[in-house]
This record gives sequence, structure tokens and C-alpha cells, in this order.
Amino acid sequence: MKNILLPTDFSENAWNAIEYALQLFKDETCNFYILHSFDQPDSGSYMGVTSAMAKESIYNAHVENSKQGLREVLDKIKSTYSNANHKYKCLSIYKTFPAAIKKVVADFSIDCIVMGTKGAGKIKEITVGSNTSGLIGVVNCPIIAIPRHAHFKSIKEIGMSTDYDITFTEKGLSPLLDIAKMNDSLISVFHIMDRIKTLTKTQEEKSEALKAVLEDYSANYFTLTDIGVITGVRAFVQSRKLDLLCVIAREQDFLKRVLNQSYSKSISNKSNVPLLILNIKNF
Repeated sequence: MKNILLPTDFSENAWNAIEYALQLFKDETCNFYILHSFDQPDSGSYMGVTSAMAKESIYNAHVENSKQGLREVLDKIKSTYSNANHKYKCLSIYKTFPAAIKKVVADFSIDCIVMGTKGAGKIKEITVGSNTSGLIGVVNCPIIAIPRHAHFKSIKEIGMSTDYDITFTEKGLSPLLDIAKMNDSLISVFHIMDRIKTLTKTQEEKSEALKAVLEDYSANYFTLTDIGVITGVRAFVQSRKLDLLCVIAREQDFLKRVLNQSYSKSISNKSNVPLLILNIKNF
């Protein structure tokens, strides 16, 4: 039984991520937790409001809007994706987005978060760099970030970016291995060598450890040279036409650069590749 968290702000992108999750885990027995969090009304809503009763009325309206939105999402799921393997629970929480995510992950032993990369209304410009990477260090479970134009398709090839600086374990890589097993996916591991042209002894040892973990899976190994890390990641994603990119997150800045920095002229400036983010703390 998997426990999957689906945050939503009722935007198109959020629904797209929900659809992706339902199809990705269609053959798995899952509990889906559909979460809408709200911190406070828009700043304009409180302008000139001094009465506690008025503020409470505004708060209650937001609660009802949240619950109504969740009911509509659940109705849409049930009418579109009938699946006996799946159960659903709607959660409306009055907290900031990171605090709400942290609470739900802890309360319901969440195995994975699947979320869109852009939102609705005043936060539509908040990208995965601020929302998703902002969860690193807050939650330890894997995150699957779905770009706004990405739609689920068979995951034939998963790219995995690494610099061979951690000790790979089956436990740490289990989210990646589970997806690869579910889809009979090829795992393409790639290492980018911008300046240093050879692996150190330690890196070689960790490379061998990774190969041991992936021994029972279909896997390829690539080395990219004379190219910057960010450009190299994007070039590999495009040239291989990856269906999923896996990164092991140690810092928020890397994710922001990978996902938000403009591509070079030779690379498309829109990536439709979902991102699987594993937390380094789990290795």
C-alpha cells in the first residue's frame, strides 16, 4: 500500500499532476491524500477589516471554498479514473504550504509527493524552484514534479544525474527502482565532467556500488565532458528524449538552476520531462 500526497491549488497544472499520479500508480494499491492548504486571505481582503467577526467570516469563506474545491476535484477523479486499487482522502489545512506538507507527510506516512510546477492566481509565477525545492530539508520523502505541459506516457527511459559523491543504496534509490520496475524502464545514469576528466578513486568505488544496486535492472552509463553541469543535464534530457529525470537533491540552488535557467540556444526552452527528486538524507 502506497500513500501518495497530491497538493492542489485547483489550477490546471495541479490537475495535470493528479492525472499523472493516478496513471503512474494505476496498478498499485494506493491511498491518495488530496491536499489544499491556505495560509491567509489575499492581502486586499483584510484591508480596512478590523472586526474580529469580519475576519472570522473571511476565514470561514476560505475554509468553505477550500472544501468545495476539494469536493470538485474528488468528483472529477472518480468520474474520470475509476480504479478499485485507489482510495482518496481530502485534506483542507490552514497552514503555509511547507508546513501543511510537513504535517501531512508525518501524519499519514506519505511515501511520495506528486505536484505540479506552477500554480494559479497570484502564485502562478511560483515555479518548482521555490515551491518544490523549498520542500527539501522539510520532508524526506521523494517528490515527483510535473511540468505544466507534461502528460503521462509510458516511462521507457529514466535519466539519473550523479557526480558519484554519495554511497548508493537500494533503500535510497527505492523510489527510482520502484518506478523502473513498474514500467520496465531503462535507467540511463550520466555523469558530467566539466573540468576534471577522470574519476577519483572514491568516485570509482561509488560508481561500482551504483552498478551493483542496478545489477538486476536495465541500465546504461554515460559520461559527458566539456560541458557545464546545467547545460549538460538539459542536453542529456533532450537528446535521449527522457520520460523522467531523477536527481538526488542536496541543495535547492541546483534544482532552481536546472529547472528555471534559460536553455542554451541549441536546446528547447520548455522542458516537459517530469522530475523525480530523491532526498540525500535517505542514503
